[in-house]
Parts: sequence; structure tokens; C-alpha cells
Amino acid sequence: MYCVYLLKKIAPFSLALIFGLKMPAAFALPEIGIGSMYDIMSPESQSINKRIYNTGSSTAFVRVDMLEVNIHKSGKVVESPVKEVSGNSLQKERLIVTPLRMIIPPSGFQSARFMWPGDRNVEKYYRVRFVPVLPQKDDGFGLSGKEVADYRKKALTAGLNVMAGYGTLVIVQPSKPIFNTQVESSLPEVIRVTNKGNATIVLEDIRSCTSVGTECSSATRLFLLPGKSKAVEKSKGRTTYFTLIEGENRKKLRF
Repeated sequence: MYCVYLLKKIAPFSLALIFGLKMPAAFALPEIGIGSMYDIMSPESQSINKRIYNTGSSTAFVRVDMLEVNIHKSGKVVESPVKEVSGNSLQKERLIVTPLRMIIPPSGFQSARFMWPGDRNVEKYYRVRFVPVLPQKDDGFGLSGKEVADYRKKALTAGLNVMAGYGTLVIVQPSKPIFNTQVESSLPEVIRVTNKGNATIVLEDIRSCTSVGTECSSATRLFLLPGKSKAVEKSKGRTTYFTLIEGENRKKLRF
């Protein structure tokens, strides 16, 4: 249940922006990639860097959007835009992302930085989206009117088709985390893992192998939020492996 909840309700998105029909080879699409779709800011860190790649053959103009993700006890997920300022001062109790506009050359990359300048009493969640767009005048990319017109003319004349944007879920762990993971392995068909702490834990490299360890299933990964529980399947005659990650601590387990 909670696996479906985690993956379907707060998993990052893939967004298609439709700009035309058919695209000749003369003007190739920018193609961005963001690596992992989950990023954890551990208690020991106040910032993390994330590389955004452009593997396409034309320059990518990328807009960065951010939403705060609130998860209610009922399981309902509510996303709300993050305001940049409160009065005349920057809010400290929030995630800051910079830059909010990226110009990434073909086969290049640019780094986005996630920062949290204030106190971290409870764990917070944010969805950060990287969306390729057609630039416009005065939209934050710093292009002149002529540069905007030239780019848009080439793109639209070529019939620019689909540009895919991607998002990451940023998990900001509390500065004083309590890790209390309970693993119940005595059940006949599953291993029940429960997070009774106040910070997200990770089950990494989950796989089932034969007794000699030569045949293993494909490895999977699970993010388990505070107060949530997950059943990891186990099979007769096979051994289940995974690495439990609590903050900076890693523990390899087998059952």
C-alpha cells in the first residue's frame, strides 16, 4: 500500500510540452536529463548540487519550478507553490533553488543548487521541476529581442515537436534526526520494514538471490517516509538482500 502511495503520489513527473508536429534534422531537439529523481539533503548538509544535462544537439532553455509537498496522515498529498519572499525578506524556513533559469549548451550541463538556510525541525518535501521552454523576451534568460526571435523562428519553422521535462523529489531531513527502523523477518512470505523515526530511510539494492548467490533478481530501491511501513517479498529457497540507509549510516542486511 505504502509503496504504491510513495511511487504514485510523490514520485517525480515527466512532462511533455507540445510545440508542433514534425521536426527536420536541421534543428534538433534539446534533450535534458537529471539523473536520480530523488535527492536527500542529509542532516549534515545545508546544500546539495544537482547536474542537469543536455544530450541534445541544440541549446536548452530550462525553467525551474518548485512546489512544496505536504503529506497528510490520511495519505492525501497536497502540492503548493513556494513563494520567493515574505514581506521584504527571503524566507529561511524553505528550500531555495538557484538558478531558476538555465541555458545549457548541446552536450553540456549546468548545476542547480538546493539550499536550506534556516532551522530544520521536521522533515520537508519539495518537488523541483526542470522544464525546457521556448524563450521569450524578459523571461529571465537574458536574451535580447533579436536572439529570442531568431531562436523561436528556427524552432517553430522546424516544427519543434516534443520537449520532455523532469522533476526530482527533494527530501530535506531534520537537523536532529531520529532513526528507529524495525525489521520483522519472522513472517513467512514478507519482511516487514517500519520507519518509526522522524526522517526518511532508504532500502537500497533490494534483491532476491539463490542460496549460492549466482542468480539474483533486478535490484530495486525504496524510500520509506516516517511513520510508514513496507513489506519486502521473500521466496522459499532464496535469500533477500538490501542495504538499509539511515542518514550517513549504511547497513547491509540479508534474510
